[in-house]
Amino acid sequence: MIGETIHIGTSKQLFMDQALIETETGVDLVMNTPYQPAEPVLVPDAPWEKGPGSSYGIYSSVLQDEGRIRIWYHMRCGDYVSGEDEACVGYAESADGINFSKPVLNLHETNGSRENNIVIPSRIGGSSVWVDPNAPPEERYKNQSKVYSPPEVWGHFHMHSSPDGIHWKLFRDLEISRGGWDTQSIVFWDPVIGRYVLYTRYWVAQRHGTATGNENYRTVRRLESDDLIHWENQDIVMRPDEWDLSAYDTGMPLDPDAPEFPRSRVPFDYYGATVFKYPDPEGLYIMLSHANWYWFDREPVVTTIRDDMDVEREETRQIYGPSRFDARLSVSRDGVRFERCGGRTPFLSPGAEGGFSSRMIWSMPEPVVMGDEIWLYYAGTNRDHDGIVDDSAKGHLSGIGRAVLRLDGFMSADAGYEGGEIVTPPVQLAGNRLELNVNTGGGGSVRVEMQDENGLPLDGYTLADASYVCGNSVRMPVRWGEQDGVGTLAGRPVKIRFVLRDCKFYAFQFLAG
Repeated sequence: MIGETIHIGTSKQLFMDQALIETETGVDLVMNTPYQPAEPVLVPDAPWEKGPGSSYGIYSSVLQDEGRIRIWYHMRCGDYVSGEDEACVGYAESADGINFSKPVLNLHETNGSRENNIVIPSRIGGSSVWVDPNAPPEERYKNQSKVYSPPEVWGHFHMHSSPDGIHWKLFRDLEISRGGWDTQSIVFWDPVIGRYVLYTRYWVAQRHGTATGNENYRTVRRLESDDLIHWENQDIVMRPDEWDLSAYDTGMPLDPDAPEFPRSRVPFDYYGATVFKYPDPEGLYIMLSHANWYWFDREPVVTTIRDDMDVEREETRQIYGPSRFDARLSVSRDGVRFERCGGRTPFLSPGAEGGFSSRMIWSMPEPVVMGDEIWLYYAGTNRDHDGIVDDSAKGHLSGIGRAVLRLDGFMSADAGYEGGEIVTPPVQLAGNRLELNVNTGGGGSVRVEMQDENGLPLDGYTLADASYVCGNSVRMPVRWGEQDGVGTLAGRPVKIRFVLRDCKFYAFQFLAG
């Protein structure tokens, strides 16, 4: 039976799910974790960042914009546990993405001085900066976050706008349905559906009016809007499922028929998620969801706490371990149904003990493409979610780190020494030549056969005609003897057979010229 033809044109095709695999033998889809250098690229080292309790929070943003790498970072001054702190947005920029400067902007006062790089003051839940392609120039940049002061707007969800990413003003107070947004909330324009999409938190809990019984955990939800005012079509897109819930026994199971107290406890929940389109605005939806782990008892602590509904009290509090965050990779074709990758293992992990990110990491929105690499920036701290600092370090550390991944390298179709192959469903291509992103090592290879929609080899493009592709490049050309042109196949349904041996195969693309 002939399947529906997939129109791929000249867009890059990644092996992150089964969508481009009709049949396969001897091939596994493998998640590839990035390299995380131990040293951060940004730390609290400016004069205005050195006061008691100063640190970087986890909700920060990065954009590759106007020839620079620009970071808007969550800067805290004071004691965040008690709420006696200022949480504002600082700004830094770099030409090379490694060495950042913090310009003195003289815009907002902190500690009696305007000599700082603060671009959004007050006490807000960090930054989530993005570029709105539909906005007038004076509102091109947007940022949304939960507001923590003053009291009259506590808990509101504010969006700011800016013409340049430096000078910001309040754009609007967003109103969305109950469930919370006390996390980094992601908004972007999605040209595929012609609407804005929002990914934010959704608490499953009685106090939010979203659950019954003793349920009490965080999930990630998605909403849509035409105007950034009215939000609808809510879907829960990432939540602990049965497999997650069975990872560890907390002794406090979920029971929708039980009283609210004592509340249940899951082994981990999803504190929030970064979602972006890759490799282009028409491409895949990639999610890095942030798992908050807490399944075993630790020594109780006496502290003043403020919960997510801003109830403050001093109490002896049972805390749970390990109280650490990592980031998990998922992929979607529609932005709603996400498929977990890598057997649910972490894509980004906390750093080594004693380092700046040994307890929590949080991936920042938008990957940065630097040549043949993807750089994923993340916020890190050696203080866990309960406020306890890594005792192998010399005090509290925080900063912005950088993770390095091969271009298109989130996942790969891997074949071993014995070989394997992939055959795609019928596709409709454009362009005149084919390139592969592949690493064959020294003795591996790829050969490509073009078939008609019934799976019959096409003259001149059979496996016998195919040259061996050997090498390690994000742009390896494909040939069939003396020819590399495929223009005669454009516009008709064809299948592609990739015969692999001892290699990692990341992506392919048909190109003009």
